Amino acid sequence: MRITIQDAQIAIEAGLHAAAERQVPSAVAVVDSGGNLLAFASHEDAMLAGRDLSIAKAYTALSLRRDTAALAESVLPGGPFFGLNTALPGKPLVTFSGGKPLILEIGGQVVGGVGASGGTLEDDEAVSAAAAHAVLELRARGGA
Repeated sequence: MRITIQDAQIAIEAGLHAAAERQVPSAVAVVDSGGNLLAFASHEDAMLAGRDLSIAKAYTALSLRRDTAALAESVLPGGPFFGLNTALPGKPLVTFSGGKPLILEIGGQVVGGVGASGGTLEDDEAVSAAAAHAVLELRARGGA
């Protein structure tokens, strides 16, 4: 099963809505299972760096199949994945909050990733969670 453009748009809308509720200008990105950008949107006054970071967070969550927040300590000196965040030239891996893999509840298939950036780590975590939840909830109900 693949993530569709419609799925990605639902995630983007939910993420931007969550960011607006938190009064945080943000950028939200969705990648498919191959790491290709499916959808992206940002508030007009979102930070420019946040736009690139949201895409990188989505890619990281997909490629490592875990929340980016879970990676922070593991890439520090002495951690099991020290240096991972700089290991792939041209494909930055972001190892702090704001990226979520899109994992289907039935079967555990990873169908994509979502990333959000623009606020604090807590803001980015909440925005990406809202985006991921919206599309996964729709899929669980048999939509899109």
